Amino acid sequence: MNATLLNAEPEAPLPLLSVAGLNVSFGPVRRLSDVELTVGRGELVALAGEPGAGKTALVRCIAGDLAPTEGEILLDGRPVPTDPAAAGRLGISVVWQDLALCDNLDVAGNVLLGQETPRLMFAPDRLHAEAGSLLGRLQIPIPDTTRLVGTLSGGQRRLVAVAKAIRHEPRLLVLDEPTAALGVVEAGQVEGLITSLRRRGITILLASCDIEQMFRLADRIVVLRRGSVVAEVDPRSTHPDDLGALLSGQQVDSSARRQLTRLHGLADRLVSADPSSSLSLILAALGAALASDKVCLHVVSGPSLICAAALGFAPGEIAGWPRLPVGPAGGPVGRAAAGEQRVVEGDLSAGDAWSAFGGVSNSDAIAGAWSVPVTGPTGVSAVITVFRPRLGAPDRDELDLLTLYAGYAASAVERDRLLDQVTSRNRVLETIREMLETLAGPVTVAEGLAVALQSLRRGLQADEVALLTVVPDGWRAYAGPLGTDPATISIPLKAAAGPALADGRRDGCARAIGPNQRTRVLAVPFTGPAGPSVLLATWNDAVIAEEATALIEDAAHSLRLALEREEAGLAHQEAAALRRSRELQRGFLSRLSHELRTPLTAIRGYASSLMQPDVTWDADSQQRFLERIAAESARVGRLVDDLLDFSAIESGVMRLQPDWCDIHLVVEAAVSCLAGDSYAAVTVTCDPALPTVWADHDRLEQVFVNLLTNAFRHNPPGTRVRVVASETVAGATPDTSNPVRAASAAADAGRAAEIEICVSDDGPGFPAQLAMAPFDSARRHRSHTAGAGLGLSIAHGIITAHGGRIKLAPRCTGTTFRITLPVEALAAPEPGGEPQDPIDAELAGLAVTSAGHARTAVRILGDA
Repeated sequence: MNATLLNAEPEAPLPLLSVAGLNVSFGPVRRLSDVELTVGRGELVALAGEPGAGKTALVRCIAGDLAPTEGEILLDGRPVPTDPAAAGRLGISVVWQDLALCDNLDVAGNVLLGQETPRLMFAPDRLHAEAGSLLGRLQIPIPDTTRLVGTLSGGQRRLVAVAKAIRHEPRLLVLDEPTAALGVVEAGQVEGLITSLRRRGITILLASCDIEQMFRLADRIVVLRRGSVVAEVDPRSTHPDDLGALLSGQQVDSSARRQLTRLHGLADRLVSADPSSSLSLILAALGAALASDKVCLHVVSGPSLICAAALGFAPGEIAGWPRLPVGPAGGPVGRAAAGEQRVVEGDLSAGDAWSAFGGVSNSDAIAGAWSVPVTGPTGVSAVITVFRPRLGAPDRDELDLLTLYAGYAASAVERDRLLDQVTSRNRVLETIREMLETLAGPVTVAEGLAVALQSLRRGLQADEVALLTVVPDGWRAYAGPLGTDPATISIPLKAAAGPALADGRRDGCARAIGPNQRTRVLAVPFTGPAGPSVLLATWNDAVIAEEATALIEDAAHSLRLALEREEAGLAHQEAAALRRSRELQRGFLSRLSHELRTPLTAIRGYASSLMQPDVTWDADSQQRFLERIAAESARVGRLVDDLLDFSAIESGVMRLQPDWCDIHLVVEAAVSCLAGDSYAAVTVTCDPALPTVWADHDRLEQVFVNLLTNAFRHNPPGTRVRVVASETVAGATPDTSNPVRAASAAADAGRAAEIEICVSDDGPGFPAQLAMAPFDSARRHRSHTAGAGLGLSIAHGIITAHGGRIKLAPRCTGTTFRITLPVEALAAPEPGGEPQDPIDAELAGLAVTSAGHARTAVRILGDA
């Protein structure tokens, strides 16, 4: 039980005064209706109400002077009797509005009236000393207590009444209109006394009609209207105008508090709203504040005023308002901007100020208007125009309110201006960045020019942009609404091209060229690497932005650098091609002389031996010498053919003659070309369902001849070779164990099928020093491997030309080359092939000439 008492929350203290369900009626008239009121200890509560609201009736009930019809009144939990004297003994003192003083008695007699003791009654000096002491304690400035109350001022009489009421320290002091009919000084004295009593802890109920007094003195304000409590407000968080609205029965939101709330809400919305909607929000709040449905705002733009926002107008009312001139021609709006002062038209029907501006002057809903300039950091930035349905000029409060909203509008206009500047600068920088990235990117300059001009067109917000060079291409690049085709260039742009090129000032500065009033053209002439050039941009029915000039000049500079880079790149390519041609020529001639030296030396030796006049050779020797000469001649022929093929592959001029080929027949033809009995050591396995391929039969046969010849030439006698051909799927691991399954899988997958041919031998394997780059002829030549080392390089070039792949497959023993060929070429070659590069053609001619000379020498030696 003790724990319960300890943990229980303390009860809230009872109020000193409690009024509940109080009703007072005088016959059929109800004066008070269900009044509820509480006053805490030491609290000062004000009763606010207009005359007749029921304040005095409530005070009389609390003082015990009026019996309520219903309800109860408690003082410290005890009912207040309906007897003023009994209520006084309970601790309630009242200072009535009529004071209840005796004018024929002096101050001391009134202060101590009804409380005299025999000691005071028969000792006037003691009576006056007692009264003077009380007034002194209360700091009431009435030094002479012998003066008749009738000779005192109204304020002094009030002070005497208060002193009389608190002589015995009442528990509740009720003041009924304590400063009514008093001057400022006297009212101040009374309020000072009330403040000092409150500091002493006396509980006070103040009935007053003075709103400012209640806000100065009260802790709470209870509002009475028509006998009922309608509100209870805190003076610290309530505006006096709100209290006035409550007293008169108006909505609190229609007072000045509403204006403050609206302004605070507007500020909050402006912080979070999109900048583009700021002016509309401000105008909406302004229209609501001034009770006007029609408000508009014009922003100053050079010599013109642009309508940036308008609210409440019908479509035809402001038809002539999108753009107004600054000055008298712009009507009241233009005059307000030019004179930097407000222009008021109290009666639109009295003059013709608005007659030229659509249906405003004819609207029945508009009687008066005024235009107020909005001043920013650089002067007038906008003009706000407010239209009213009633005649007359605005009052001072309305103009002050409009000026306040004009400050918000000035901030919004300035923010929009700065935002536009930042956006424009960002657009310029972004356009230059896009152009530089495009022109410096991996694409060629010719391809990048069109993309760069498209970016420039977006950045300039232009209709067309074109680059014109006199040499060699004319319209180098173009970007317009229909694409990048120069055939769609507009007539105004073509008309501006001539004068722009004819301008001798090629300084890279933009200048305006006007083929007609509707189309505006900016041209930037400059000197490019190939001669005069000009960058052109056109705008139709649009104003050229301020940043357009700087942007198009920077773009022209970037394009000039790109053209110079293109010219330097072409020169570099030509120089590199020339160096490559010379290197190939030297390499070809060096290889040709090196590879032909050995067989030609043997041929010359045998021929010289046969031609010795002093030596006679028998028939067998002569036949042996001739056979060696024939064999070396054939070797020279093969070397010449290999060199010619290798040169054609390296220079990219080798041409194929494709047709549908049977791989099995190609391999069999290659096997039949082997010398001696080597063909007997070759095993060929081909899938019977192997499809034909689109390839050059002779070139593929040459590949397999090279691979088979190498397999026998570079391996010991007795080496066996196996050739396996099967179908596989592009990008998949082949199933060589079941060719039919591999072909079926390729068909089911719907992907491109390939032919895979593996040429394997059981020899000692491929040399380790060559396995890293088996198709590099230079490495094979440097390793002193037997032969010219061109066979694998030629095979690699032929397979690559067919769109296939050849690689050395890893094996524990022997050597395996895996060849992959597409079943069908991606595109059939054009008859005659592609145009040949002049340098490659020169190299091919050199190879053909050298091979021709070599073949002639071989034929002569063979005949000999």
